[in-house]
Amino acid sequence: MIYSTDKEWLEKCRPEALPVPPFDRYVYMLEGHVVKKGLKPGELGFDGYQPDVLTIPQRDENELHTLEIVRQYTNIPVPKLIYEGNGFNVFERIPGVTIFEGPIWDSISPRQQEGIKLQVQSYIKELAKIPNHTGGVRSLSASGEIIHNQLPHRGPFISTNDFLRSYDHEDVPLIHQINPSSLPVLSHMDWDLSNIVLHPNMDAVAGVIDWERAAFFPEGGRSIHRMCHQWRGWETLFDDIQFPVEN
Repeated sequence: MIYSTDKEWLEKCRPEALPVPPFDRYVYMLEGHVVKKGLKPGELGFDGYQPDVLTIPQRDENELHTLEIVRQYTNIPVPKLIYEGNGFNVFERIPGVTIFEGPIWDSISPRQQEGIKLQVQSYIKELAKIPNHTGGVRSLSASGEIIHNQLPHRGPFISTNDFLRSYDHEDVPLIHQINPSSLPVLSHMDWDLSNIVLHPNMDAVAGVIDWERAAFFPEGGRSIHRMCHQWRGWETLFDDIQFPVEN
């Protein structure tokens, strides 16, 4: 059922609908819908986690703009926004399975794992074809700042070279390996398996969720993925993908 007021939606957000403890968001899994609600200032996440609550509205804005563009330019299955509330958003729920634990991923056959990886690689290539009208390294929020735990300098940056110069005095080897001639292309920026919804038989991807950190980024965010991947075999996700460079 689709509700029309904040109160109606929030009344459905009960503890039993919260399968994963919150870090900087409560993510309620309702029948047919997902409610993403940010923690409030002063509120701690799971096990005392200190959330970055000040950037939640900016990340929400970034996610909504990114989803619009992804639907416009690609065939990547993404959730639709159903309701925009005060401090929370409601999305359609893509039915399927998400993987939060390594042993579950390891239990999937190598053939299935390879099929999932190839499908996600095709999405990365689709995103790289979306026009970057500014040519810069930036998010899709109004400020253009990139909010990512691995990136202390948020920008926006007018070019890949401008972005790399901000890391001249930082010891971040994977950032320094970025080709300065690479053109910024749209990336999800968080290809964790928990953000990929699989069909129940785990043979294929049903949808991609959590686009709040998406940005136009050099090499499709390859360096960020190599910093953050945590699944056996998933470190090769970006292998052999070619990204555009300046002529």
